[in-house]
Amino acid sequence: MTARPGRPERPGRPLHPPLTDFPIAAYIFAAAFDVISAIGGPRHGWARQFWHAGTFVLIGGACVCVLTVATGFRDLLRFPEAARSAVRTVSMHVCVMVSVFMIGIGDIAWRLRDYASSASTPPGILAFSLVAAAGVGVGAAYGGSLVFRHGTGVSVTSSGPAAARPGPMAGPVTARPEHPPG
Repeated sequence: MTARPGRPERPGRPLHPPLTDFPIAAYIFAAAFDVISAIGGPRHGWARQFWHAGTFVLIGGACVCVLTVATGFRDLLRFPEAARSAVRTVSMHVCVMVSVFMIGIGDIAWRLRDYASSASTPPGILAFSLVAAAGVGVGAAYGGSLVFRHGTGVSVTSSGPAAARPGPMAGPVTARPEHPPG
């Protein structure tokens, strides 16, 4: 694959993993803000601010999540034949993360309906946020397993400190020369 003029190509490097950080953080922060808001209750003005902050964070996370899902699907289509042992882990990761995304979309819809009328996070939305945060943790663990256990999307050079260092990556990752830059 060659790079198009003005657009560098990064062969061997998946696009999905770097994009996952923001949606994961968004689900976690939205749940944390909702817990703080629920603890404060309707009698504290700051509880409403945390409720609204959780809404904004979750909407931002869902927007980036759409791009994250698209790049994950693209990387899945380029899934190497040598990594077929990770298919079960990939399947679990996809199922959990799509479920979390759908819970997040439902959470956003419910939030937008009650946005102006609630003085703090309603109990049902708090439950949705906590389930989504727990789910994103489970899904992220499966995704991390793909990288750190199965070596999916990892390119290790045959020389240098990474190749000389024994560790958990030594088993499933095959040494292959990294593509030269440019």
